[in-house]
Amino acid sequence: MKSIRGKILFYMLMTVLVLLSILGLTSVSLTYISSRTLLEQTMGETAQIAAVRVEQELISYANVATDAGAVARLADFSQGAQAKQEIINQWCEAHGFIRGNIIGTDGKSIFDGTDYSDRDYFNKSMQGNTCISDPLLSRTTGKISIIVSAPLWEGGVPGSKVVGVVYFVPPETFLNDIVSKVNISEHSAAYAINADGMTIADNTIETIMVQNIEKEAQSDASLKSLAQIHTKMRQGESGFDSYVINGVRKFSAYAPIPGTAGTNGWSIGLTAPQADFLGSTNLAIICTGLLLLVSVVVASVIAYRLANGIGVPIKQCADRLRALAEGDMHSPIPQIKKKDETGILAEATEKIVSTTRDIITDMGWGLSEMADGNFEIESNSQHLYIGDFQPLAASMYKIMEQLTATLLRIDGSAEQVASGSEQVSVGAQALSQGTTEQASSTEELAATIADILRQVRETAQNAEEAHVRSIDSGKETEVCNRQMQEMISAMNEIEHKSTEIGNIIKTIEDIAFQTNILALNAAVEAARAGVAGKGFAVVADEVRNLASKSAEASKSTSALIEGSVKAVHKGTQIANDTAESLSKVVESAQTVSHLVDQIAAAAAEQSNAIEQVTVGVDQISSVVQTNSATAEQSAAASEELSQQAQMLKNLVAKFKLRRSQREGSMIS
Repeated sequence: MKSIRGKILFYMLMTVLVLLSILGLTSVSLTYISSRTLLEQTMGETAQIAAVRVEQELISYANVATDAGAVARLADFSQGAQAKQEIINQWCEAHGFIRGNIIGTDGKSIFDGTDYSDRDYFNKSMQGNTCISDPLLSRTTGKISIIVSAPLWEGGVPGSKVVGVVYFVPPETFLNDIVSKVNISEHSAAYAINADGMTIADNTIETIMVQNIEKEAQSDASLKSLAQIHTKMRQGESGFDSYVINGVRKFSAYAPIPGTAGTNGWSIGLTAPQADFLGSTNLAIICTGLLLLVSVVVASVIAYRLANGIGVPIKQCADRLRALAEGDMHSPIPQIKKKDETGILAEATEKIVSTTRDIITDMGWGLSEMADGNFEIESNSQHLYIGDFQPLAASMYKIMEQLTATLLRIDGSAEQVASGSEQVSVGAQALSQGTTEQASSTEELAATIADILRQVRETAQNAEEAHVRSIDSGKETEVCNRQMQEMISAMNEIEHKSTEIGNIIKTIEDIAFQTNILALNAAVEAARAGVAGKGFAVVADEVRNLASKSAEASKSTSALIEGSVKAVHKGTQIANDTAESLSKVVESAQTVSHLVDQIAAAAAEQSNAIEQVTVGVDQISSVVQTNSATAEQSAAASEELSQQAQMLKNLVAKFKLRRSQREGSMIS
């Protein structure tokens, strides 16, 4: 992702570059358009002036020839050729012609007999017209020449009969001299073409009547654009255009030479390389480019400083906040001494880091204290918990409050379990002692019954004594019965107490389950808090482990109590059976008492009855022994339960808990 510094730098440079480019291109374009417009106007006017100049020169020559045609002496055939030659020479000398000539109506020179009858200018002049020929190869000198001819009038009267043709030959380079004087730049040039497109005037004589651009363009594609200009020139148009030849772009202005004296179709052209006129434009382009470069450099420096002034502080703050998100609380905060938004950002970053660090430190201290078992703590940084931090503080307080309440309940339950287990232990010991006494009484009863049996077998005479003893035995049996009833009552009490202990253990299990749920919720909240909640997660895990151990201890104790309850229930049932047996013994004793008189007669039956009693007594002895063993087991279980309860109390005692629900907490 691009940095804001890079974006500011990029967009500023792009803006400056685009604006300066638009400004530079606009300036260059306007300069180019202005220069081209001015050049078009200047070259067009120059071409027009050159055309007029040629026209004037040609008219001047044509007038001289016309005037010569009206010289009567030249038309008078009575004059000799020598005289006429002298006149012609005088005219040539007077008007700057190279030579002159007079052609008879037969087309032959009167001076040297050269035949000119096939010349176009001769035929036109014979028709009464003054004519200026295209450059042609002179039959006299063999050089390219322009012929200015006029009709020779009979008697020197214009409009009369044409009796011959007089012509003069201007200097061979007069057209070249005219166009060579047309100069608008260092490398400019002027030329003229005729109606056929042939070059009739140029800076060099080698192209005269030799060069035809339109024809050459048919085989040379590079001349196509110039040939199109020549076509317009031949058609008598004037204008301004450009073309490329040999890789050089040139401007061209052209204008027709006004059609007088038979010169229709002639046109003059003016050319100049584009570089001659657009040097200032090129200079402007270079200057604009340099200005653009300098502006970009200056803008780059300004943009760089501005981007650094904005981007660097933002990046520093972003890096510090990223480090904070990764758990770095102690790296230095960027110091930005500015009064703009970056300074505000730096202050906000510093406040975020310091506040977060203080909150984490405060919560870490609180969690550390709770991990050490100290729940009697209060925060000294309550002012930090504002805004969205308030729910965090409330959750922290709620966790501490719930743990405190849970541990207090565990402590109370452990106290009750310890107390109940002590009572159960005392009852079990009493039950054991009672069953021991019952065993002793049962043994005595067995001995007595044995004596009775022996007495019954020995003599019936001892019936009375047996009656007495049976009464005593009945009393003892009643005592035993009462003791058995007391034992049953004690067993019922043990069963009732065991049920209460089971309820207490269930309460402990519920507390352990709720503590485990609270620990799981705390672990979930710690996981949501991320790295900042690791310490709290450890504490939550320890509380969950403690709750699990408490649950396991409660389950073990519950299992032991359930075993004790079952044993007590079984002992109670046996005691009930014993009570029933004792009741029967009492009834038997009463029967014996009532039937003493019949003892002798029923000795055998009494013997059998006594044997049955002996069996019953044995059963009672067995039951009593079982009750004794059960009581001992109950006592042992109660002792184990008491030890478990004491261990639970010792674990809870490790925590410093608030014993009253007063105002104040670690975080309020």
